[in-house]
Amino acid sequence: MASLLLLVGVFLAILMGAMDGLVVSTVLPTIAGDLHQVNGAPFVVSGYLIASTLAIPIFARLSDISSRRNVFLVGLAVFIAGSALAGLSQNLGELIAFRSLQGFGGGGIFPVAIAMVAVLYPPESRAKVIGALTGAAGIAIVAGPLVGSYIVSITTWRWVFYINLPFGVFAFLILWLVVEPLRSNTRGSFDVPGAALLASWVAALMLPLVQVSEGSWSWSDPATLGLLGAAALLAGAFLLWELRHPQPLVPVRMLGQRVIGSSSAIMLFLGVVFSGSLTFLSLYVGLVLHGSAAEIRDVIYFFALPMVIGAAASGPILDRVSYRAMVAPGLLVSGVAALFLGGVTASTPLWRLAFGFLPVGGLVLPLIPVGFGLGLALAGATVAVQNEADPAEVGAAVGLTRFFQSLGGAVGISLLTIYQVDRFNQLSAGATTVSAVQDALAGSYASVFLAAGILVVAAFVSALALRGRVVPTAPVTPTSDPVLELAPKSL
Repeated sequence: MASLLLLVGVFLAILMGAMDGLVVSTVLPTIAGDLHQVNGAPFVVSGYLIASTLAIPIFARLSDISSRRNVFLVGLAVFIAGSALAGLSQNLGELIAFRSLQGFGGGGIFPVAIAMVAVLYPPESRAKVIGALTGAAGIAIVAGPLVGSYIVSITTWRWVFYINLPFGVFAFLILWLVVEPLRSNTRGSFDVPGAALLASWVAALMLPLVQVSEGSWSWSDPATLGLLGAAALLAGAFLLWELRHPQPLVPVRMLGQRVIGSSSAIMLFLGVVFSGSLTFLSLYVGLVLHGSAAEIRDVIYFFALPMVIGAAASGPILDRVSYRAMVAPGLLVSGVAALFLGGVTASTPLWRLAFGFLPVGGLVLPLIPVGFGLGLALAGATVAVQNEADPAEVGAAVGLTRFFQSLGGAVGISLLTIYQVDRFNQLSAGATTVSAVQDALAGSYASVFLAAGILVVAAFVSALALRGRVVPTAPVTPTSDPVLELAPKSL
């Protein structure tokens, strides 16, 4: 019963964090209109993403030098507090600040949750648990837009944030009462200079990308060039500091380990693909095909549900094959299918169905293998890192790959937006009719989908370096793990 409650609490926390961005993106125009500040609205999303990217290695490191459960609960508490304050915001500046606070808490949820699973479950059970937890992201993709649109149809947008409170408090109480503190024997200090350098170079990189993607700055602006140059210098200083620090915040030396380095590259590419696919798929259906909200929802189902199935199937598959034998074919299938999306036009049908339910053509047909392959790859790469990392550093290792996934999404969405706008300007030059403009818009989105497919192929190449497989072990009790010092908490 305690094990089931643990999974329920962790799953709720991960699901809530994964859904938040999708829910907010759905109602962002409503929020901007209500606050009468439309131009700065994208920062509501980017503030969360940037703060989440920064939080991942910070919480991962803290979980390795202190109580994993307590660190997880701190992140969850910060997320809950940020949600409550975001709902009380009276202007866009307050909302951006509180969303950033919310993102900082949310960034620590997934990597620390995976670290707790590594402690509490033997290797042969972890794959199934990780598959189930990773599937929460797929569920969030389906539920997020539905929840967001439903909330604003019956009440104010503030309940988009308030709805996190009861679920967050429930998950907090379950984990506090059921899970032991999970104190690690690893001792060390927190890398404050590393955290400062990390925050500096990420902020210096993201600000010009966001400004260029919005059209406020150009690539040749002195501010853009200056900040990108500063980001490069700060990133170099960060890498040098972390390589020399005995207890780094981000263990970049781990990238030299074959499995962790390969998985980090996979996560970086898939972070771009995942965020970009969701954003531009919705825009393509809505703006080019003039699809309704219900049609956008249905199209997303064909992407999200196969991803959930792929993540859930990864556990049984990894019991029989190596990491590479599952992740690489999954990426190959996903990449080839994504390349087919590069052929969409303004007249591409949403779907062609046989017998009324079986997809045999249209936009949705390639989405099924894209989603399924991504589900296999994300879950497989996570399990590989978790099992191959040193037990005392599993939190840092998982956090490292999660950091690259989040960084890929944060940077990639801006780069793909810039690319899409540039392609549209090229294709629409000289267009004199509405249909010609629509063709140009469709072509710009097709270029983005093609770029996403190429990135999946790049992730496939990275997956070829994976090695190892799940090795079954005899069941052990948590107290028999020499790395941990568990202090049971009575109910």
